[in-house]
Amino acid sequence: MLFVILAVSLTLLLLGIVFLPVLRAEKTESDPDEHAFDLTIYKDQLRELDADIERGAIAPAQAEYARAEIGRRLIAAQEAVNVEASGKRAQPSGGRAFVVASALFAPLAAALVYSMTGSPGMEAQPLAARVDEIRQQAASQSLQGMDIGELVARAEAHLETNPEDGRGWDVLAPMYLRLGRAADARNAFERAIALQGETAARRSGLGQAYYMLAGSVDIDARAEFERAVALDSGDSRARFFLALASAEAGNVAEAVKSWQSMLETGATAPEWQAAAQEGLRRYGGEMLASAPGSAAPQLDEETVRDVQAMDAEDRNEMIAGMIAQLDARLREQPDDFSGWQRLIRSYVVLGRKADAEDALARAASAFSEEDAKRGQIVEFAAALGISLPGDTTQ
Repeated sequence: MLFVILAVSLTLLLLGIVFLPVLRAEKTESDPDEHAFDLTIYKDQLRELDADIERGAIAPAQAEYARAEIGRRLIAAQEAVNVEASGKRAQPSGGRAFVVASALFAPLAAALVYSMTGSPGMEAQPLAARVDEIRQQAASQSLQGMDIGELVARAEAHLETNPEDGRGWDVLAPMYLRLGRAADARNAFERAIALQGETAARRSGLGQAYYMLAGSVDIDARAEFERAVALDSGDSRARFFLALASAEAGNVAEAVKSWQSMLETGATAPEWQAAAQEGLRRYGGEMLASAPGSAAPQLDEETVRDVQAMDAEDRNEMIAGMIAQLDARLREQPDDFSGWQRLIRSYVVLGRKADAEDALARAASAFSEEDAKRGQIVEFAAALGISLPGDTTQ
């Protein structure tokens, strides 16, 4: 509506500018001819001068000077009359009508064309919003090609001068998790929650930071995961770690059931489905889960009871034997990407951090020519609190 009002106002203003000279010209033509009137006056002055000379009322020299001056003015007036007369003859009789028709046709034609090709119903796009969108696109494009370390450095520099920027902390916290910097991730998530408010993603991210610091789902981590599920029952990360907490507490059946529910199509984010697969493998044995990427089989009650019936020593012995077999197989077949994930997770679950770091180093070496897979392996391990030996970013 605002656009229509402005368009109509500008059209009326322009029509006024076009018609004003025409109206003025019409008014001028209706007035007496000023130049013709001057011509009459000068002729009368010449007659009066001749009468003064006959009476001797003026000296001959003054009379000649006056005659010359009046004659000059008379000639100028006559030339003006001639010019005016020729201009009127040259002006086409239909010129004014053409100007009027053009002035009326232009806005009507513009309205017709806009109605066919324009979008009068489109919502307004304020300049500030468009400029902000352009800036965001430019910033996104400028970040392409940077590694995560460079992005973190930029974010840290920004937050050093703008510590109350909650959005900045919200962006930085997950980056710290990917780099395995658990303490920094915990602080960043806490700042984001304090400034931006709590969400399931922020709470479960904070819980993962606590998990990485403790090496298990301790009381602090569990509290954060439970809070995340209260905010969003579908939060994949919180569901995985709460199942892991049950497994660590000895309630394997509950953990297996929870992880199985995460493997249903569309129930969980893909990366956490893979984590659920690993959980099933570690705590239920190889028979408890299918290969990564396929649907997991349903556990029968007898299998679950057999696993639960094992004491801790027997269960650990069984798992240790399976891990040893997996480790040996990966030395011969190092291109098994999912196998490396299972091996690293297994060592972490058993608290064998040195073995987990060694497995990560061998996996990174195996995929040294495949940057994408190598990066995924490093990121996967970082989420478990494991980094490459010699990496000081954690």
